[in-house]
Amino acid sequence: MEPLKLSDQSIGFLREAKTWTFFLSILGFIGVAFMVLAGIFVSVIFTMIDIFKDIPNAPNFPFPFVLIGLIYIILAVVYFFPVYYLYKFSKDLGTALLYFDEERLASAFRFLKKHFKFIGIMIICLIGLYIAVLITFAILGFAGVFSNAGAMFV
Repeated sequence: MEPLKLSDQSIGFLREAKTWTFFLSILGFIGVAFMVLAGIFVSVIFTMIDIFKDIPNAPNFPFPFVLIGLIYIILAVVYFFPVYYLYKFSKDLGTALLYFDEERLASAFRFLKKHFKFIGIMIICLIGLYIAVLITFAILGFAGVFSNAGAMFV
Protein backbone atom coordinates (compact mmCIF):
# COMPACT_ATOMS: atom_id res chain seq x y z
CA MET A 1 0.00 0.00 0.00
CA GLU A 2 1.35 3.39 -0.97
CA PRO A 3 1.63 5.96 1.85
CA LEU A 4 -0.76 8.88 1.90
CA LYS A 5 0.59 12.06 0.35
CA LEU A 6 -0.73 15.50 1.19
CA SER A 7 -1.26 18.06 -1.56
CA ASP A 8 -0.30 21.69 -1.12
CA GLN A 9 -4.01 22.50 -0.78
CA SER A 10 -4.41 19.92 2.02
CA ILE A 11 -1.37 21.31 3.81
CA GLY A 12 -2.87 24.80 3.53
CA PHE A 13 -6.14 23.55 5.01
CA LEU A 14 -4.25 21.90 7.87
CA ARG A 15 -2.31 25.11 8.56
CA GLU A 16 -5.57 27.04 8.77
CA ALA A 17 -7.09 24.36 11.02
CA LYS A 18 -4.00 24.59 13.24
CA THR A 19 -4.49 28.34 13.61
CA TRP A 20 -8.16 28.03 14.56
CA THR A 21 -7.66 25.10 16.93
CA PHE A 22 -4.86 27.00 18.67
CA PHE A 23 -7.13 30.06 19.02
CA LEU A 24 -10.02 27.95 20.36
CA SER A 25 -7.76 26.13 22.81
CA ILE A 26 -6.46 29.43 24.21
CA LEU A 27 -10.05 30.63 24.63
CA GLY A 28 -10.80 27.30 26.34
CA PHE A 29 -7.92 27.77 28.79
CA ILE A 30 -9.22 31.27 29.58
CA GLY A 31 -12.69 29.77 30.15
CA VAL A 32 -11.22 27.14 32.50
CA ALA A 33 -9.45 29.87 34.46
CA PHE A 34 -12.68 31.87 34.75
CA MET A 35 -14.53 28.76 35.95
CA VAL A 36 -11.93 28.14 38.66
CA LEU A 37 -12.06 31.81 39.72
CA ALA A 38 -15.87 31.70 39.77
CA GLY A 39 -15.76 28.54 41.90
CA ILE A 40 -13.39 30.16 44.37
CA PHE A 41 -15.43 33.38 44.37
CA VAL A 42 -18.72 31.58 45.00
CA SER A 43 -17.17 29.42 47.71
CA VAL A 44 -15.49 32.24 49.60
CA ILE A 45 -17.61 35.34 49.08
CA PHE A 46 -21.06 33.78 49.32
CA THR A 47 -20.01 31.72 52.33
CA MET A 48 -19.00 34.99 54.00
CA ILE A 49 -22.43 36.38 53.15
CA ASP A 50 -23.98 33.28 54.74
CA ILE A 51 -22.19 34.17 58.00
CA PHE A 52 -24.80 36.89 58.51
CA LYS A 53 -27.69 34.40 58.53
CA ASP A 54 -28.33 35.00 62.26
CA ILE A 55 -29.08 38.67 61.64
CA PRO A 56 -32.82 39.41 61.48
CA ASN A 57 -34.19 40.11 57.96
CA ALA A 58 -31.02 38.75 56.35
CA PRO A 59 -31.59 36.54 53.27
CA ASN A 60 -31.62 32.81 53.96
CA PHE A 61 -29.77 30.57 51.49
CA PRO A 62 -31.01 26.96 51.57
CA PHE A 63 -27.89 25.40 49.98
CA PRO A 64 -24.16 25.51 50.76
CA PHE A 65 -22.25 27.80 48.43
CA VAL A 66 -19.06 25.83 49.03
CA LEU A 67 -20.70 22.92 47.23
CA ILE A 68 -21.60 25.11 44.25
CA GLY A 69 -18.06 26.47 44.10
CA LEU A 70 -16.68 22.95 44.24
CA ILE A 71 -18.94 21.90 41.37
CA TYR A 72 -17.59 24.81 39.29
CA ILE A 73 -14.03 23.73 40.00
CA ILE A 74 -14.79 20.08 39.15
CA LEU A 75 -16.39 21.16 35.87
CA ALA A 76 -13.31 23.28 35.11
CA VAL A 77 -11.08 20.24 35.62
CA VAL A 78 -13.30 18.15 33.34
CA TYR A 79 -13.35 20.90 30.70
CA PHE A 80 -9.54 21.24 30.88
CA PHE A 81 -8.87 17.89 29.20
CA PRO A 82 -10.57 18.43 25.82
CA VAL A 83 -9.07 21.93 25.69
CA TYR A 84 -5.61 20.52 26.43
CA TYR A 85 -6.02 17.85 23.72
CA LEU A 86 -7.02 20.52 21.21
CA TYR A 87 -4.00 22.61 22.21
CA LYS A 88 -1.64 19.64 21.81
CA PHE A 89 -3.19 18.90 18.40
CA SER A 90 -2.50 22.44 17.20
CA LYS A 91 1.08 22.49 18.52
CA ASP A 92 2.00 19.05 17.15
CA LEU A 93 0.33 19.82 13.82
CA GLY A 94 2.29 23.07 13.53
CA THR A 95 5.56 21.26 14.22
CA ALA A 96 4.69 18.45 11.81
CA LEU A 97 3.90 20.88 9.01
CA LEU A 98 7.00 22.96 9.67
CA TYR A 99 9.46 20.03 9.64
CA PHE A 100 7.42 17.54 7.56
CA ASP A 101 7.54 15.16 10.53
CA GLU A 102 5.22 12.18 10.05
CA GLU A 103 5.54 11.01 13.67
CA ARG A 104 4.52 14.44 14.94
CA LEU A 105 1.61 14.46 12.48
CA ALA A 106 0.48 11.09 13.86
CA SER A 107 0.77 12.51 17.39
CA ALA A 108 -1.32 15.52 16.38
CA PHE A 109 -4.09 13.32 15.01
CA ARG A 110 -3.92 11.14 18.13
CA PHE A 111 -4.65 14.24 20.25
CA LEU A 112 -7.45 15.25 17.88
CA LYS A 113 -8.95 11.77 18.29
CA LYS A 114 -8.69 12.10 22.09
CA HIS A 115 -10.38 15.51 21.91
CA PHE A 116 -13.36 14.26 19.92
CA LYS A 117 -13.63 11.04 21.93
CA PHE A 118 -13.74 13.03 25.18
CA ILE A 119 -16.33 15.46 23.78
CA GLY A 120 -18.43 12.55 22.47
CA ILE A 121 -18.42 10.73 25.81
CA MET A 122 -19.21 13.98 27.62
CA ILE A 123 -22.18 14.63 25.32
CA ILE A 124 -23.49 11.08 25.85
CA CYS A 125 -23.26 11.59 29.61
CA LEU A 126 -25.05 14.95 29.39
CA ILE A 127 -27.85 13.47 27.28
CA GLY A 128 -28.25 10.70 29.88
CA LEU A 129 -28.32 13.30 32.65
CA TYR A 130 -30.94 15.36 30.80
CA ILE A 131 -33.11 12.27 30.32
CA ALA A 132 -32.79 11.36 34.01
CA VAL A 133 -33.70 14.91 35.07
CA LEU A 134 -36.70 15.00 32.72
CA ILE A 135 -37.96 11.64 34.02
CA THR A 136 -37.47 12.79 37.62
CA PHE A 137 -39.34 16.04 37.01
CA ALA A 138 -42.13 14.19 35.21
CA ILE A 139 -42.51 11.75 38.11
CA LEU A 140 -42.45 14.55 40.67
CA GLY A 141 -44.92 16.57 38.60
CA PHE A 142 -47.36 13.67 38.31
CA ALA A 143 -46.99 12.94 42.00
CA GLY A 144 -47.77 16.59 42.79
CA VAL A 145 -50.81 16.64 40.50
CA PHE A 146 -52.25 13.43 41.92
CA SER A 147 -51.60 14.44 45.53
CA ASN A 148 -53.50 17.69 44.97
CA ALA A 149 -56.31 15.98 43.05
CA GLY A 150 -57.59 14.26 46.19
CA ALA A 151 -57.71 17.58 48.04
CA MET A 152 -60.11 19.00 45.42
CA PHE A 153 -62.82 16.48 46.32
CA VAL A 154 -62.72 17.01 50.07
